[in-house]
Amino acid sequence: MASITITVGHDRASHLQDIKQAIETASRKARQGAPWERQKLRHDVIGVLSAPEVIYSLRHGWHFHIHHAFLTGETGNSEELGWWFVRRYLKYLASAGFTANIQSQEVSMVRDPRRFFTYLRKGVTRLAQDVWGLRKPGKLRDKHLYPFDILQKASGCKIMKSLWKEYADVMPGTRSCVLTRSIAVRLNINQDDDTAEVAHEHIVGQLPAPTWKVLVNRRKTNVILSLLEDRGAAAWQEICSLALTLAAEKSSINAVQTQDKIPTKTFEHRPSAAQVANLALHYKWHLTRKERNGEAIRIALDRERGHAVANGLTFYPPKIRDVLEIYGNEGVCS
Repeated sequence: MASITITVGHDRASHLQDIKQAIETASRKARQGAPWERQKLRHDVIGVLSAPEVIYSLRHGWHFHIHHAFLTGETGNSEELGWWFVRRYLKYLASAGFTANIQSQEVSMVRDPRRFFTYLRKGVTRLAQDVWGLRKPGKLRDKHLYPFDILQKASGCKIMKSLWKEYADVMPGTRSCVLTRSIAVRLNINQDDDTAEVAHEHIVGQLPAPTWKVLVNRRKTNVILSLLEDRGAAAWQEICSLALTLAAEKSSINAVQTQDKIPTKTFEHRPSAAQVANLALHYKWHLTRKERNGEAIRIALDRERGHAVANGLTFYPPKIRDVLEIYGNEGVCS
């Protein structure tokens, strides 16, 4: 398996739509036609995984790029195939009027599959963390901004608001890390059902802008959105009432008719330090010796976080210092 990252020359005047379309089109064309079919046979290509990612640089503008994973059989040379693909990709970019140099593209063999797939899905993971409020927002002085960093700064800033609107107009429908039929068949795994279309026309209700802003600042939007997803439109009045409770709004909404307020603590998941430590001690025996130190605790926290996300709860992790103290020298050193 080889890791290939492709991009294109850009600056602050470049539009995200133009950059995205140029890269995706050139990448697609480079993997079509008789030359690609010959390479597939030569290198026993199993399939290609694609993970688009976009960040914004205050100096260089939109930076859209795609991380590819080229999977080949034992008789193939995925690194050689990767460089062949990059050269063909650059030709299609040039024919479309875009500039890029081969030094800006990356091809390397994958030595650690587990670490690589964490890297490959980092764009999606970052978005998920931002949506669920699991990461602190970036600062304007950062080297670059991720999409939800821009959204966080959009309130009161015309430039950031414009950037977020551009992102929201361009990126919907972008697919990432799709397991294609060819990969599924060769590796005997389930193919992704990537054909379902989701309609977004139905509006179940509305919240006042000040209420939503407070929910964003307090990182409670994940509770509202996950409840709506789980319980459906029929529960909107309850969910709307909870939104007002979480935002501590004194005003009322005509659409809210129920008098009962849902206790906020019902929608929180606060595992104790002892719970996380005991879970980590259980997991450490399933890890190799090199991975035990710290990895078990991370897995335990991920499991608790996953439970919160799956049930529409706001996750409050315990203090790591308390977890380590309970985990003790036995867990850390053995």
